[in-house]
Amino acid sequence: ATTFSILADNNDFAGVNIALKNLLSDFESISGTKPTLSNSLSAENIKLIIGTYGESTYINQLVRSGKIDKNDLHAKREKFIIQIIENPIEGTDKALVIAGSDMRGTIYGIYELSSQIGVSPWYYWADVPVVKSEKLYIKTGKYTAGEPAVRYRGIFLNDEAPALSGWSKATFGGFNHLFYEKVFELILRLKGNFLWPA
Repeated sequence: ATTFSILADNNDFAGVNIALKNLLSDFESISGTKPTLSNSLSAENIKLIIGTYGESTYINQLVRSGKIDKNDLHAKREKFIIQIIENPIEGTDKALVIAGSDMRGTIYGIYELSSQIGVSPWYYWADVPVVKSEKLYIKTGKYTAGEPAVRYRGIFLNDEAPALSGWSKATFGGFNHLFYEKVFELILRLKGNFLWPA
């Protein structure tokens, strides 16, 4: 697999940057090649442009130039669009663009791509194997799941002792930030936004 660059504004939300790092690992686990994450228009072989409307310089430019329809993102809640855009930036003929209406919208778009290329949201918690592939193809057009119909979507951690508490202590040292990073990643990969801790 040929290496490529993902263009993203590093001034975007911290949560988006965490999801972007996970996306790099997802590509690597599928193809054996890790893309480069870049904040620079001079990056080589830009194939993806990812960011949040209002926060990302690159997404804002695409909206201003009319290459992304502002109405798709403006005043929308937790929505993403994934689309192929011709000549999105100077020197790039075509790129896949993931744009979110807000932080979670962008994160959901990133994890939607992960899922589509072969990484299940359950790769860690249920040991779902990653689908290996040397070649990935993108269909042209625009894809969105729209705004979520249900406002709060999440999980409740039940029966936490002794099973979950013993396992989390052995694996992470307890119910600490390392444990919750994995829990939050699962919730976001499943397009959730809510956790009820036990």
